[in-house]
Amino acid sequence: DAVDVEKGKEIFVATCAACHGKYGQGTVGPNLTDEYWIHGGSLSEIFKSVKYGWVDKGMKSWKEDFSPMQIAQVASYIKSLVGSNPANAKAPQGDLFTEGAAPAPVDSTQASAIPAVVDSLQKK
Repeated sequence: DAVDVEKGKEIFVATCAACHGKYGQGTVGPNLTDEYWIHGGSLSEIFKSVKYGWVDKGMKSWKEDFSPMQIAQVASYIKSLVGSNPANAKAPQGDLFTEGAAPAPVDSTQASAIPAVVDSLQKK
């Protein structure tokens, strides 16, 4: 809801904007406002990216800093940025994400894929 998205925005501006820009336009980190995603653009994939990070790419895990609810709020805020078209947005990176399409396959041989693989196994 709007209250959770606003709380997510507060957390994002305080902790994520240094790499993703105040408006999600991307700086050191990728642009979060277009339809292209490096690690998947679904709400659950964004949640996992925030929770576990991508240490090999310079993004820390936030699971020790924020509760699952706070991570969900941040993920919801990030999702709300798609299509906002801020000024000076970084060029698209990754794959085009279409809501409802099958998620991109996970390369289980890469160390960075381990959290996603573990999560998928735990759901079975």
